[in-house]
Amino acid sequence: MMNLLKIIATFTMLGFFSNANAEGYCNDGIIAEEDANGVITFKGSQEGANCSFAPDEYTVKIYKMALCTTAPTRPTTTDTYDVSSCVDIINSPDGQDVNLAAGSEMILSDATRPADGTYPYGYILMANTFGIKAKKQFTNTMKTYQDGTAGNYCWTKDATAYTSDSNVEGGGWTSPTPLAQCGGAGGTAGTYTEILDAFDTDEYITGPISVLGGDITADLITDANGLVVTATQTADRLFAIQTFIPIEPVVIAPSSTEFTVSFGVNQAASLWYYEQPVGSSEYQVYAIGSGPFSTYMSAN
Repeated sequence: MMNLLKIIATFTMLGFFSNANAEGYCNDGIIAEEDANGVITFKGSQEGANCSFAPDEYTVKIYKMALCTTAPTRPTTTDTYDVSSCVDIINSPDGQDVNLAAGSEMILSDATRPADGTYPYGYILMANTFGIKAKKQFTNTMKTYQDGTAGNYCWTKDATAYTSDSNVEGGGWTSPTPLAQCGGAGGTAGTYTEILDAFDTDEYITGPISVLGGDITADLITDANGLVVTATQTADRLFAIQTFIPIEPVVIAPSSTEFTVSFGVNQAASLWYYEQPVGSSEYQVYAIGSGPFSTYMSAN
């Protein structure tokens, strides 16, 4: 088959959930709020805030991307996934890095044009690592956990950690944190690489979650056997299925020359932080890690 002329990855603002808006997920109006300039204000305890926002840069590694005529079968801890109804549009055994800045796009390689038709489903096989580069302004005093500098800005540092590390709040965290820094406006962001090894404590699957264009599920697996992991720091792949129907299936027409996968990132970064002491306006920040992940696929 002919290759598509272009397969494009874009970094865009997609609404993930019905209560999300363009600024992210910091607008409950009670605990956290983000204004039109991207400045966040915390109004109370961080418990339940789940404040997520768009990073300045976002990096993922893609191994496979495919369209499917029927729903793929998710993996379990005993059975691998079934994608027999799918056709690859990207197959990169060594993976290809997608490194996007806000509003940018890049053309992906190792692409093949799928047959003309209607595809209600798709999947992505990717590394379970997310590179986050972000600098964020706050009206509150934000302090580098626990004995570091403080100010109205926080930014990522060049470092790597597991998502599960955030489950040891206060007890296992290093002081001062090596993952983020807070201070004045002159701080420069590095790239923090988060290894997504659990969605929550002892949770290695998630979804379906409603996203723009359908629903998405995600499973943490190993490349060696394609099975869902059962422990932290063991996954090396993320297998995600997106259901495009009933909203808008992907249609490959005879005239199609471009395939676009958009990474929705208005919630792709989130804080590891807490308020200390309780009732104060000072917030302890340990990291700016990954937030909810979403894709949207279309053909033209």
